[in-house]
This record gives sequence, C-alpha cells and structure tokens, in this order.
Amino acid sequence: MILHSKPTIDDSDINVVVNVLTSGHLEDGENVEILESAFRKKYNRKYAAAVSSGFSAIHLALISLEVGENDEVIIPSYTCSALLNPILLLKAKPIIIDVDKDSFNISADNLHKRISKRTKAIIVPHTFGFPAPIEEIISLGIPVIEDCAQAIGGSFKGKLLGNFGQLSVFSFYASKMICSGDGGMILTDNEQFIETIKNFRYYGHKKLHKYLAYNYHMTNLPAALANSQLQKNNEFILKRKELASFYDEYFDNHPLIQTDFANKCEACFYRYPVRVGNKIDIIKFGMESEGVKCGYGVLEGMHQMLDLNDNNFPNTMNNLKSILSLPIYPTLKKEETELIAEKLINLIEKL
Repeated sequence: MILHSKPTIDDSDINVVVNVLTSGHLEDGENVEILESAFRKKYNRKYAAAVSSGFSAIHLALISLEVGENDEVIIPSYTCSALLNPILLLKAKPIIIDVDKDSFNISADNLHKRISKRTKAIIVPHTFGFPAPIEEIISLGIPVIEDCAQAIGGSFKGKLLGNFGQLSVFSFYASKMICSGDGGMILTDNEQFIETIKNFRYYGHKKLHKYLAYNYHMTNLPAALANSQLQKNNEFILKRKELASFYDEYFDNHPLIQTDFANKCEACFYRYPVRVGNKIDIIKFGMESEGVKCGYGVLEGMHQMLDLNDNNFPNTMNNLKSILSLPIYPTLKKEETELIAEKLINLIEKL
C-alpha cells in the first residue's frame, strides 16, 4: 500500500531523540530554546514561542490579540477545524468566507465584504502549501495570523511565508512539512504579543501565575526532533517539488484531471491536489483498492460545521466534491508517482 502521507525520519532524527531519552531530561530544556532561536533566525523575526501544537499556536495568537466574546475572526471555509475551534473557545464569532474559484485559499475579494467594526483578526492559511494572496490581505489593515502549518519553508515573491503576518503560526504534526509527532511555533515582532503568549503558554510558570494559563508548552523531546527536521526542510521541499513535476508531466493536458491552480508555481506541495470531477468517493476508494491511499484534501467545510447555507460557499463546495489529494512526501519514489498517475488515469477514464 502506498500511503497518502508519511513522515520522513532518518538516522539523524532517531539519534537526537535517543540522546534526549537517555539524558532523562524530557521536560523543558535547551532543545526548545535552540528551536525557537532557529526559527527566529530562519524567518528574521524578533520573537518565537514553541508550543505543543498548531492548534495551541492559533489559540495563543488569538489570545495575544485580545480576541474575546462577540469579537469577529475571519477564516476560510475550506480549511481545517483547528482554525475554527479556538475562535469558539474564546466565545468569539467566526466569520466564514468562501475561497477563490481556482484556488484553495481565502478570497481577498470576499474579505472586503465581510470586514466590520468588530473584526479583530483574519486567519490566513496557505492551504496545501500554495501561497494565499497575503500581501493584499495585509493591506486591509486588520491584524493577520498567518497560518503556515502546511507551508513551512515555502515562499512567496522571494520572501518566506511566515514573514507577512503580525503573528505567524506553524505546526509540526506527524504529516506536516517537518514533524515532531506534534508541536508548533508562533513568530511575531511584537513584544507585547510574545509576552502574553508566554504567560498563557504554561500554567507551571516559575513566577506566581496571575493568569488562567494552559498546558501548551513544548518539551525537550519533540523539540529535539523538530530541530533535526528543520535542518532538512529545504531538502524536503526540493524533493516535493520534484515529485510534483513528475505528476505534472503525467497529467499534462489530460481533459479529466485539472492540476493548474492559483500560485502553483510558488507552491511547496504539502499536498498534490487534483480536480477529478464529482465522483470523488468512488475514485478515492477505487484508488485504495488498487493499493494507493489518497485524501480528500479537506473533510468538511467550516460553514458546514456551523450549519451555514452551502449555496453561499460555491467554491468550497466544488473543492469538497472534486479535489483529491495524491501521495507526495520526500521518501516517495518517481516510479511510485508514475504508478499512482497511471492508476488514477485508468480509473477516471473507466468512470
């Protein structure tokens, strides 16, 4: 079985984890500080805070912006519920908007229509590693949380994604661009934001704690693995782009498979999405019966989770019904991409 996603772990990753295990120092430690320093340097940002997950990174970023009850936070519908849940936890109001027609990302045009006096933040994911129209969104003057969970090491117009938002968040979940099992990072240039984030990050702060804090800190073990993975981030992206070029060649000009999406030329390919018509379930299960696990991309629109009308989210609905995610990760081989493409083409042409 060819898996849909798979972490790329080598001997160097295993060695650093074993070193931490044998040291007996699994809680807070120098690896956390090293990881934060590495992210500050890589992204040229003033402050960094390592956390337990991408979810906790978004939650703390919202807290630093003082998002609270009845404040509005804008997110796209075609995304992960990790964006929606922290908004609801803070009793704020999620404003769900559709994505662009030929993209997976938040629509800048739709954003203009939904901003109000109560808009406190916009969360902008770079979905599947395809850059969102981040500069246009920043220009609206609303605080932006740039979600780079699927785009670690990706760039836009020669600038690393994660350099645009007032706050930028990252995820090191097992399937992400780099992994530590789970974990995350927050970057900012705002001293007040980082002070708030660090105060709320861990209830076991050495000082007398006057905040209702969380257990969101990162520990030494996942930090060590994330450090090792980060050193190979550029190598991983080059491999993903090479694999994407193989897929492009196989699917070039096929009338039933669309692979041309907005900002694809700058994508770092966390996923390789293809549009395959409206028989997505049949195709996905057909591929699995042929030994290839594929993904849906996004399982459910955020507007559906809130019981909003599907008719107001046509592009999200089209993506949910037609986008298939193909295997793409650094250990995948060229001959496997050829096999996957061959099976997909044969299946779609039969249907």
